[in-house]
Amino acid sequence: MSLYRSDAEERIIMNTVTVNVPVAVVAPRGAELAASLYHSIASSLSMWLCARQARRAAASRAAEAADVRAYACQIMSQDRGYAADLLAAADRHEPS
Repeated sequence: MSLYRSDAEERIIMNTVTVNVPVAVVAPRGAELAASLYHSIASSLSMWLCARQARRAAASRAAEAADVRAYACQIMSQDRGYAADLLAAADRHEPS
């Protein structure tokens, strides 16, 4: 027997690998109901916010058209053609 290791013994390398397998988890009671309730509330809120934004945009466009008409009335005595162009632009700008 030799006191020294042989070349073959020095080349042996060992590795250990641990593999974790996830355990199947069951959804809590009422999770599907809560998810559908949340979805319906979120979609309702989204539709309400979109409608609100559309109403505000229409009101803003109507206010802008009213301002242009008021300006057109102010300058009607100086330049009738330009005032008529402004009134036509206000009609096109206002929401239908």
